[in-house]
Amino acid sequence: MLTDNLIAIDVHTHAEVSCRQPVDEVWKEYEDAASQYFKASKRPTISEAIDYYRELKIGLVMFTVNSEFELGNRRIPNEEIADAARDNSDIMIAFASIDPHTGKLGLRKARALLDDGVNKGSELHPKLQAFLNNRNAHPAYKLVNEYKLPAIFHSDHCGIGTGLSGGGLKLKYSNPIHIADVAAEFADMTVIIAHPSWP
Repeated sequence: MLTDNLIAIDVHTHAEVSCRQPVDEVWKEYEDAASQYFKASKRPTISEAIDYYRELKIGLVMFTVNSEFELGNRRIPNEEIADAARDNSDIMIAFASIDPHTGKLGLRKARALLDDGVNKGSELHPKLQAFLNNRNAHPAYKLVNEYKLPAIFHSDHCGIGTGLSGGGLKLKYSNPIHIADVAAEFADMTVIIAHPSWP
């Protein structure tokens, strides 16, 4: 990232719309509810978001949210975001989304993304991935800690699932106090807590 050309860096940029695949119908319900909650208009594609940040001279860290296990939606691939970061390395950094539920195969895929060198950190979303700081998540933490990379954890309400009857998203997973133990145990992983007010 060419920071001398930038006035700021946004470390929390969601990939909203893929340039390679249609919006998943399962995710669309959540997206529509969030748009109503946030009074948001049209969501930008990845390339539109990059163009917008470039025009503002703001760098960005972009990631997807891998909630396939809990919500059953098809996510935007980590690889698409990594490719966008590779093509726009002057302004963009990619973080890989790791779902602790994906087990050893998921960790192999995450390691390959981190070995590629384009992903400079990881994203975890306890509410959308339905995990607390438990032993099931520790292999993912250990991987990020091994690479001495930052991890962004979503916490608090975050707006996703608001107004959906039976949306299934539980606020208990996103209490930031659970992340304190992670930070204490994995000292080589820089912890970034997104919107950490409670509740």
